[in-house]
Amino acid sequence: MTDQSDIDALLAEAESFSSFASSPAEPSSSPDGAAVSRPSPVPSGYARSAVASNAQVKRILSIKVPVIVQLAERTMKTQEVMEFNVGSIIEFDKRFDAELDLIVTNRRIGNGHAVKVGENFGLRISRIGHIKETIKALAG
Repeated sequence: MTDQSDIDALLAEAESFSSFASSPAEPSSSPDGAAVSRPSPVPSGYARSAVASNAQVKRILSIKVPVIVQLAERTMKTQEVMEFNVGSIIEFDKRFDAELDLIVTNRRIGNGHAVKVGENFGLRISRIGHIKETIKALAG
């Protein structure tokens, strides 16, 4: 099983690769003298760590996590909850056609609208957070 330190290490590595990918290219010139933009050299040790990282990333991406669509939320007194019966209706301060929250590992990562998929319920995502937010949510 993957622990928090593995996930933290991969997050740090992903951030270093994203900063590497977004770093400015080194100017150079072609044989005809025209300016050519070439990417910065690959960081030392990248080839060795890429193979190990690829296996770790595959392992982490195969982990199953709870995905929840939250209809609404409300705080109630314990007494009110104890009075629930079959057929009781709980009213929420949210319109029936409002966006629903998409939650992964107890963190909201997006929103969407309820849709019917065959005989099942689904969520059409209308907003999803930045990939870093999603990774942090998955890290727990």
